[in-house]
Amino acid sequence: EVEFPEVFAGAEPGFNAMVGNPPFAGKNTLINGSREHYLDWLQTLHVGAHGNADLVAHFFRRAFALLRADGCLGLIATNTVGQGDTRESGLRAVIASGGAIARVTRRLPWPGEAAVVVSVVNVRKGEVALPILDERPVRRISAYLVEGDLDASPASLAANAGTAFVGMYLLGLGFTFDDEAAAKGKASPVAEMHRLIAKDPRNAERIFPYLGGEEVNTSPTHAHHRWCVDFNDLPLRRDPSLRSWFLNEGTEACDKRRREWRRDGIMPGDYPGPVAADWPDLLEIVERLVKPERNPQKRDALRKRWWQYAEKRPGLRAAVTGLGHVIVAPRVTQYPNFVVLPVGRMFNEKTIIIADDRPARLGMLQSRVSEAWIRFFTSTMKDDLNYAPSDCFENLPFPDPLDTNRLTAAAAEYHDHRAALMVARNQGLTKTYNRFHDAQDKSPDIVRLRGLHHELDLAVLGTYGWDDLAATAAPEFLTEANEPDHRYQGRLFWPALFREEVLARLLDLNRARAEEERHCGLSPRLPTGEEEE
Repeated sequence: EVEFPEVFAGAEPGFNAMVGNPPFAGKNTLINGSREHYLDWLQTLHVGAHGNADLVAHFFRRAFALLRADGCLGLIATNTVGQGDTRESGLRAVIASGGAIARVTRRLPWPGEAAVVVSVVNVRKGEVALPILDERPVRRISAYLVEGDLDASPASLAANAGTAFVGMYLLGLGFTFDDEAAAKGKASPVAEMHRLIAKDPRNAERIFPYLGGEEVNTSPTHAHHRWCVDFNDLPLRRDPSLRSWFLNEGTEACDKRRREWRRDGIMPGDYPGPVAADWPDLLEIVERLVKPERNPQKRDALRKRWWQYAEKRPGLRAAVTGLGHVIVAPRVTQYPNFVVLPVGRMFNEKTIIIADDRPARLGMLQSRVSEAWIRFFTSTMKDDLNYAPSDCFENLPFPDPLDTNRLTAAAAEYHDHRAALMVARNQGLTKTYNRFHDAQDKSPDIVRLRGLHHELDLAVLGTYGWDDLAATAAPEFLTEANEPDHRYQGRLFWPALFREEVLARLLDLNRARAEEERHCGLSPRLPTGEEEE
């Protein structure tokens, strides 16, 4: 307003139009590339904005606020602009403030060297008579960048809270024993792990198998080839000069010293619990390989507690206690696939862990009912799904009851056949489902997998009580000729009208469940580990 007083001084202040290509920056890039408290300033400027939103959401908010009535904006955006927290913080807030989306090109491969897919979004500050979605006139474009009236996210459900988690975020390959990373000087070789365990068997207490989304997707048996050191939340060391009586003093000076010690991981000399220094061989590796990487970090916790993971996921650790197996899915993936794996290993931040091992839960998540929900509500990375529990698990209304005999049996048969198929073909999930969706592949094992998937879908629909949908469910090989949504082209899936009916019923069920939980005074959400601890 100082730079352009003539624009804002009149009776109708604001620009007629705003055009731009905002920076592409996610939460971590935004924080690390900006001065301290910049994100706090953005959230203060744009009330209700989420800390996880991409920076582009704030450019939409800022540009819209600077428009005059009936003004227009046109911005190039990441393809996350209509997804998750970025949608909630940006386009949904703009629409709630009187904006209307006038024209959208949802997927535009960047014409330059950058391997990105962008969205081009035009918004009017006022009503739009005939919005255009991918060159097609539609009745209304929602904040999801689809035709429809839904702008807000479905409600998180208390019934699903504390069940789905993002895996551990190490922030330092130096925690791992990994031959490939060791060749680059960033980790230790697996042979070194065996040597240290032979030297002192106690070292095995703090070394665990380490598994990421790539292994889940590519290995026929989801096998790991890496291990990692885990000190969890242990203090760093004991200091013989300190005594526990001092920690119990109630003076302000003692309280300050106590906070400093715990921040730095120092415990009194008579502290009875374990500390990281009790495993000196492993601590030496972490100090040598991880600490230098942590020193430049802006967050005090990451810099000062370098021997601990950046995100230790205490909620996940507590939730899996007592379980023998959990359901695991790759976080970034072409196909949303779920497998059952034993506990006792460290799943990294590229995985999603469901603290449940019931076949019925596994079958529901693998079904097309769940996939339609996931593909509509989760964010993407390029054209891959970026599965987030808050976007598509915590709000998913599961059948009640879930553990029907039919669903349990269908899920077990499906996953047993898939596991045997992958081992026999020596192919992981990605290659298996490439074949699954290839109309030219008529191999008996794939044809049977398709049939079992259909039976699984019918069992899920029947468990919901949607027998009318089960009677007409018929997956098709979808192409550009019979499917307008790029997310389903090249896939064996339900056609658009059938998917829309399934989504409509799930949304109605979500609203009903949320209202029941509010009436009962239930909290809608518990932390899942997606946000910084």
